[in-house]
Amino acid sequence: MSEYAYKARDPRGKIKSGKITASSKAQAKSTLAKMRLRPTYIKATKLDGPDNEEGGLFSKYVFKDKNGKLQIQLSEAQPTTKDIIVFTKQFATMISSGVPLIQAIGILAEQQQVRSFARVLEKIRFSVENGSTLSESLEAYPRLFDTLYVAMVRAGEASGNLDTILLKLVTYIEKAAKIKSQVKSALMYPAVVVVVAIGVVTGLLVFVVPTFAQQFSDAGKELPALTAAVVAMSDFLIKSWYMLVGGIVGSAILIKAYLRTDQGRANFDVLLLKLPGFGNLFRKVAVGRFCSTMASMLTSGVNMIEALNICAASSGNKTIEAFILNIRTRIEQGSKFSEPLGDGDIFPKMVVSMVAVGETTGALDEMLVKVSEFYEEEVDLAVKTLLSMIEPIMIVVIGGIVGFVVIAMYLPIFDMGSLVG
Repeated sequence: MSEYAYKARDPRGKIKSGKITASSKAQAKSTLAKMRLRPTYIKATKLDGPDNEEGGLFSKYVFKDKNGKLQIQLSEAQPTTKDIIVFTKQFATMISSGVPLIQAIGILAEQQQVRSFARVLEKIRFSVENGSTLSESLEAYPRLFDTLYVAMVRAGEASGNLDTILLKLVTYIEKAAKIKSQVKSALMYPAVVVVVAIGVVTGLLVFVVPTFAQQFSDAGKELPALTAAVVAMSDFLIKSWYMLVGGIVGSAILIKAYLRTDQGRANFDVLLLKLPGFGNLFRKVAVGRFCSTMASMLTSGVNMIEALNICAASSGNKTIEAFILNIRTRIEQGSKFSEPLGDGDIFPKMVVSMVAVGETTGALDEMLVKVSEFYEEEVDLAVKTLLSMIEPIMIVVIGGIVGFVVIAMYLPIFDMGSLVG
């Protein structure tokens, strides 16, 4: 008997975790099912054979060099999304060519350039050799193979179309990576500009303002209120910078701790969707991801309830997650898919109408694909529009801040010039 750590959702959709004893992972899942829990993650705490650390993502390992001497590597490259995409493509090609599953995994493990990923594949091969299904073996490494990946592989195993499902997975992962890159680019520009602005203002306050302040002090003239305020800020930054740094670090720690709570995360996610400009972008990303994920799951043979659970778990936003779980509950109560989709302001009427047409015609998965493709273009357009709006705004803001400091420093000079005149 082995001990298995698990995470599972109860009938209300809440996450529960714990440990159970079972002879195999399949028996562990069966036990959880009897407890009315739907497992999202199960991992044996001890497993005979190769090391079973989660995802093989450990930072220290020992190996032998060409001369047979033991060497310790303190850090190593970790598998990226590109590595997962390449592996999935190669795996699908080998399966469709008739290469046995275990042999295909072994070959791909030997070809891997990333050590950690090669070890993960060896562990997966070992697990499959010892009677576990491929989906059960992948499930032990959620950092590399998420719930969607595992669910689609499970559907491929059940239908006998594993190679086709793997190719669909590649398409989905590539689309998701593209959208993620677009969102990052939209966030990167303002972040860089803010950092530059802080650097410029700090430089002015630390190096430029003190020089002017000393000249004004030597002149013995009373400073205008605006200039006095800027000089006071400069003095505080130079003499009490540690208090400012401490306040920023402390605030960051408190905010991070708050965001780890369920309520804090929920409030933050609500705020994200209401941010001017960015909220619309995040909403479009969420709609596109939902439609793409649902289409991939339904075409792979995953039932709608399980697909909705996976969409909720992978949404990345508590507000969206709660909305999707409400859709699942309404469907379980007998509603059509399109009916609860129109509640609230997350899904536009156009999406709801297209989904309703897809339900009526029996081509829901095809309609969801069209919607996801439409929203890919919408996200691209939203990113470009947002960047075109942000650029002039940031220039005006930075110019205003720098101009404020410069004017504050020159006010006394203007006053002295008028007296001389």
